[in-house]
Amino acid sequence: MNIYLVTIRLPKNPAHDPRNKVTGACPANNGLCTDVTGEHHTYMMMASTIDEVRTAAEKRLSPGAHITRIELG
Repeated sequence: MNIYLVTIRLPKNPAHDPRNKVTGACPANNGLCTDVTGEHHTYMMMASTIDEVRTAAEKRLSPGAHITRIELG
């Protein structure tokens, strides 16, 4: 098994203020996030192959979101 970093992009949030970031539950994984209203979020995932990661990550996506990057950790 490998550890992968998955970065997703959510639809633009009109409440997002890059000068006043909000800390709270991450919309990608419910962990702690220092910019919950931002568009980009990264989380870790364990899998054997990048294809497994892509398939699992796509199932977790909310409407309008997409994967921007998958990296081997």
